[in-house]
Amino acid sequence: MRLADELFLVGHDDFTGKPLSAGRIFDTALAGAALAELLLDGRLGVDNGTVFALDGQPRNEALTDLLLSEIIRRGDGHSARLWLAFVRDEMQIRERVGNRLASAGWVRRVESRGLTLRTSVRWPGVNPNQVAAPRVRLGASLQQTQRPLDTTTATLAALIRAGNLVGVLTLVDRSVADRIVTARQSLPGSLQQLLAAVDAAAAGTAVQVRR
Repeated sequence: MRLADELFLVGHDDFTGKPLSAGRIFDTALAGAALAELLLDGRLGVDNGTVFALDGQPRNEALTDLLLSEIIRRGDGHSARLWLAFVRDEMQIRERVGNRLASAGWVRRVESRGLTLRTSVRWPGVNPNQVAAPRVRLGASLQQTQRPLDTTTATLAALIRAGNLVGVLTLVDRSVADRIVTARQSLPGSLQQLLAAVDAAAAGTAVQVRR
């Protein structure tokens, strides 16, 4: 399963499909996950906070192929934080990742309207036990302090922390939060820079929400 898919499932209730974190904060983390997929695939780099393409060949994965084509079209040198905002807002990353999971049979897209006639979208799991697997797996991995986290799992954990979702993991205690911080420090520099941009963008979003 792709990194953004796992983050998406952790960030939504297994049964109702409702989000478990504030919308723009979670969407910022989800945008970070989409960019991180490209970094993990060796198709993208981050240096001094700016993003650049490494491999422009399509990989038959619609979302990341589209994102990389946009990065190539607009040229290198734009900041990671600028790309996070673009992926979150212009690309509507939650809708794209949700549809990717819906096409794969993991979730359903459900629209509803409240009294204000505002449309809301939920993503309930087709099989709630199945969609809970990423959350359970990550929670268990974080509890196994004797085993180092692999790069993908450490990145997912850091994004969950950025998206204010640590509390939804199973068997969470203070040592788990500390382990996420420690695991992040062992990540490659490009991923650490991307995650720093995610943290900054999410913090800025949180300030806007409080206002």
